[in-house]
Amino acid sequence: MDQIPVELSLNGVYYPPWLLAAGLGLVLAMALTSLANLIGLSQWVWHPPLFFTALVVACTLLIGSTLVPSFFA
Repeated sequence: MDQIPVELSLNGVYYPPWLLAAGLGLVLAMALTSLANLIGLSQWVWHPPLFFTALVVACTLLIGSTLVPSFFA
């Protein structure tokens, strides 16, 4: 019983842990993009959709490796 659960259960429906990390990564990337637009840093980005996609991937990996147990299991 001391094992880290591999699935996340929500009302009997099981979800993989990367789904939570991807959702949180998307929210974090949207917040960082809004902040960059507000400050004016987005003018230095060559291709905004490609940058946003890379930011989502980076945020997902950051959240997945630090907050979600068994992300790389």
